[in-house]
Amino acid sequence: MNSGPLFPGDPPEAVQQGPAEPAVQPEFRQHVEAWRQLLARCSRKPGRKSVHSLRVATLRLQAAAEFCLRGLEADSPDARALRRWQRQGNKLRRALGPVRQTDVYLGKLANLRSFHNGRADGQREPSTSFLHQIGELERRLAGERESAAKKLTRQIERRQRRLERLSRKMEAALAAPAQTRKGCSSSAISEQIAGLAHQFPELNDGTLHAYRKRIKKVRYLAEVSAPGNPGVARQAAALKRMATAAGEWHDWQTLAQEAAHVHRGHEGPTALARVLDAQAGKSLEEALTLCRRSMIRLLKPAANGHSHHEGAFSR
Repeated sequence: MNSGPLFPGDPPEAVQQGPAEPAVQPEFRQHVEAWRQLLARCSRKPGRKSVHSLRVATLRLQAAAEFCLRGLEADSPDARALRRWQRQGNKLRRALGPVRQTDVYLGKLANLRSFHNGRADGQREPSTSFLHQIGELERRLAGERESAAKKLTRQIERRQRRLERLSRKMEAALAAPAQTRKGCSSSAISEQIAGLAHQFPELNDGTLHAYRKRIKKVRYLAEVSAPGNPGVARQAAALKRMATAAGEWHDWQTLAQEAAHVHRGHEGPTALARVLDAQAGKSLEEALTLCRRSMIRLLKPAANGHSHHEGAFSR
């Protein structure tokens, strides 16, 4: 079985002929260098776009490192370098997470305010109390965001040299010819997707968040190999839609919980809490439907056209 390219820019012929194309390594180095630039930018000013981009770039590099670790001897220098990078990458993601999450919440509240202020469907205008509840939650989240951003810049400042040094070692390990030839084919991605079906035989509100985290790992791995590989590109696109839908539900759910916490002194759920709960419920059904249908389609090639997996993720 021929493997597809692991890094963008690696043509299929390079895999079949044996030696890695020289263009592969400079192409991959651009991705690592972009990550270092994002790290430096966030250390100076952790803006919304920079934080999101750095978090995604870190996840993608970790996905590539995790894949390459499977083909290395556990005690080899490259394997040790990749494991150290993984540990530091996890710490960085934990610091980025609270900043990114509050940015998502604030964006959703701004959209909610605009929607209710601009309604032209004949329904009544939003109450002053409802808008006040949005404002109260926004102020709380803005304070949390400021605090988390300061903590993030301090952590990056303490770890920046180590992160950059490890990124260069990780870069060398991932760009080694032995690794670039291994690639990640459509069949390899299909195996990981099939593993998801076995790991999560039932998909519901209790399993969807963990399922989404696993989807993201497979998705980022697929995206690394997508250029020049139409089969993997289609898998990556489907996984992205699934992860996005599941993430949308999780964001509404946790925002509803945040609103309930802020307004816990009220008698019963507030108007804002009811709206957020309703949106979370709607997003849950949409995510479950999309993920179940997408998984059935993704599994069919692995089953040679047979749909015996269609019972997976039953309600």
